[in-house]
Amino acid sequence: MSQHVHPEDAAWGRRLFRAWLVLVALTILSVTAALLGHDDTRLSLAAVLVTLAASFLKARQVLDHFLDLRRAGSGWQAFFTALLVLILGGCLGCYVWAM
Repeated sequence: MSQHVHPEDAAWGRRLFRAWLVLVALTILSVTAALLGHDDTRLSLAAVLVTLAASFLKARQVLDHFLDLRRAGSGWQAFFTALLVLILGGCLGCYVWAM
């Protein structure tokens, strides 16, 4: 018996693999920023900004590719983007306030 992979399934798999690679790269970026910026206050704030930006991009990757939000209407996409900005902005505000 031969196993045939449908072209759409192969394309789906490649797209998810690329999304996974982006997630790994953004995680490495976040960890690197955190390790480099933990001593100096200015670098620490830059590290937090880089980490939050990477978190935003990672969340969008998960929403768009793994939860298939990219096929949803623009209203849903705008809602989740606004929710991400609100949550990450709150995290940034708490960090700055604690400084």
